[in-house]
Order: sequence, then structure tokens, then C-alpha cells
Amino acid sequence: MEDKCPKCGETLLTKTIQKIIGSGSIDYPIASTCPKCNWSKDLTGAGDIVAKPVMADAGAPTKEEGISDKQPILTSAPSKPVQSPTGINTLIPVILAILVLGAIAYVFFINTGEKETTPTSVPTSVPTLVPTPVVTQTSTRTPTSTLTPEVTASGKLSPVKLESKSGFTPKTVKIRLGDKIVWTNEGTYSVTLISSEGLFEEKTLNIAKQTNYIFKETGTFSFSLKGDDTSLTGTIIVEP
Repeated sequence: MEDKCPKCGETLLTKTIQKIIGSGSIDYPIASTCPKCNWSKDLTGAGDIVAKPVMADAGAPTKEEGISDKQPILTSAPSKPVQSPTGINTLIPVILAILVLGAIAYVFFINTGEKETTPTSVPTSVPTLVPTPVVTQTSTRTPTSTLTPEVTASGKLSPVKLESKSGFTPKTVKIRLGDKIVWTNEGTYSVTLISSEGLFEEKTLNIAKQTNYIFKETGTFSFSLKGDDTSLTGTIIVEP
């Protein structure tokens, strides 16, 4: 909507000034003037101003020459100076610098206060643990045989007959260190010879087959035939 002159109804002209702010600019309205009757209005807040003629144009007739004072020559009213933002832009970095310094000082005093009030930890003595000696229990079991590695074979042979039904013949044999026992299967079925003391692994003997062992330890050694009949056992007594 266009403003009209309150005197003659003509459309008013708006005068502006350009202000540069940062990298851009803005136009400020300062006055509205009627191009017909020269009526003007101050837009800066000073109210309506009717300007008085300052100086007549050269050769223009004066009031005494019959020109009516109803149509004075108006000059634009001086605009109210707009404060430049340069001072504000300069003040902002100063305020920021003051705030940063204040924050640094606050943090420094807080940390200093915490260091002063932190109690010094008192080291507690740690008891030294003395290891309890472990007592190893030694077996009191008396071995039934004595190992004599230096014993050599005597060359003496003692035969023992095996049979799947009757067992060992003879059932008990006495020999000396270094003597050899020869077991022979004289039955009609194969047999498996087992050493109760684990002198050797199980040995399966077919019909007429034999196996032997040289005794280099003193003691009593038991042997059996593998099967359901637990009476098929034999004993070898080794004397020094």
C-alpha cells in the first residue's frame, strides 16, 4: 500500500540511505517527501518536519516579488545518524577474551583446591606369607622284590608246563637270580600267560609254543592263565 500526501493526496517518495554491515548492506528509510507540494515526513522518529528554504535558486523571485509563501522550497531534513556496528564488532572479541580468561582461572583454582584437599594415602603393610612346608608322605610298603641290575643270566633253565584245564605244572618253582623259566603250552588249546606283577605283557601261546623270562630280581612272583577259572595260577620264588 502506497503512502499518500495528507495535503494534496500525491504519492509520497521515500528517501533511504545505504549502510554496509559486514559483507552486505541494508537500506534505511529516513524521510517521505511529496513531489508535488514538497510536504515531508521524518521517518527517523523526529516527527513531521516542514523545511524552510535555505537558499533560493539564482534568479528566482523572492517573497517581496509576489511569490506566495504557501509553496516554500523544502530541503530534506538531516537524517539521524545511524550508529555504525564497527564498535560492536570490536567489543565482541574483547568480551569473548574476558570470558575465556575467566574460565581458565576458574579451572585453575578448582584443580588447585582439589590437589590441596586430596588426602595423602597411607600405604598399608602387606603381611608376608610364609609358605608352609609340604610334607611328602613316603610309602612304607615293603617291596616284594629287590632290583639287582648287575645280575647276569646264569644259563640255568627251569621248565613249566601249561595246560588250559590243569594250569601250571609245577605250580611253584624255586630258582636263583639269573635263572630262566620256560613256559610251554602242552595242552590241546591255546592259552594266555599273565604276569601279576607286570613283568611282561600278556602272551598268547598256541599248541606246543613256548615263552621264557630271566629273573634278575629276588621275590615271589605270581602268574595265571587268562580265563574264568581263577585256580589256574603258578608261583615263581626267586632267591639270592
